[in-house]
Amino acid sequence: MNDLNKRRRQAAWICFEPYLAEEQLFKAIHILERGYQTDSVSNSIAYIGRVCSEFDIGSEIRKSLYGQFHKLMSEGADLRIDSLALALKKNQAKPRQETAASKPVQASPAPVLSMVEPLEQQDKTASLPPHTVVFSYFMRQLIAYLPDKPALFEILMELAKNKRNSTDHISRWASNPDKFDWTEGLDEKTLASLVHRVYTAFCEIMGPVAADECFHKAMAACEQKPESRQFSPARFL
Repeated sequence: MNDLNKRRRQAAWICFEPYLAEEQLFKAIHILERGYQTDSVSNSIAYIGRVCSEFDIGSEIRKSLYGQFHKLMSEGADLRIDSLALALKKNQAKPRQETAASKPVQASPAPVLSMVEPLEQQDKTASLPPHTVVFSYFMRQLIAYLPDKPALFEILMELAKNKRNSTDHISRWASNPDKFDWTEGLDEKTLASLVHRVYTAFCEIMGPVAADECFHKAMAACEQKPESRQFSPARFL
């Protein structure tokens, strides 16, 4: 996802953090990703209004949030860590028992493979750039959690509407989820955009808490790959 969309997530997180609990914050970001990633004042106002209505934030606070959100989007200064990266870091610091207790019952994913078959033996990606190899491994780890893979691709196709070439990539991936030859030639920015759409889909399928845990575990496994020394999977965030 491009830098402007990332900044929009950061601005939303900063604006709503004083008024929402953590799970509500993740839901607010999910609402943003699903329908309000457009660069216009009217879109920003509609988004702030939607979240305030969702969580019963009063009219006076709502008015101040309009101005705060606009100011954060206009300023040139760097904002703090992205909400997705923050979630992964927080999950990494949680005690093992606490993380397990916080996971919704309905979102209990199948255990991810701690070590999958070497990537070079799974498909012919050995000659691909490090960012492509890391992406492929990262996605393999993630989709191992999903009992219903078609749901993932249905949501990805919906998110990719009106985005040039995106639906083609997703269609090729959906036809064979274990193959990633379609990633050849795609740059880091394109793959990062897809990672964020996958995160949005995971939130919709299993809820933000379980989605964050899946991403954390997949990230940890991915960082053991030799290619991660050349390209950190965190760069996709």
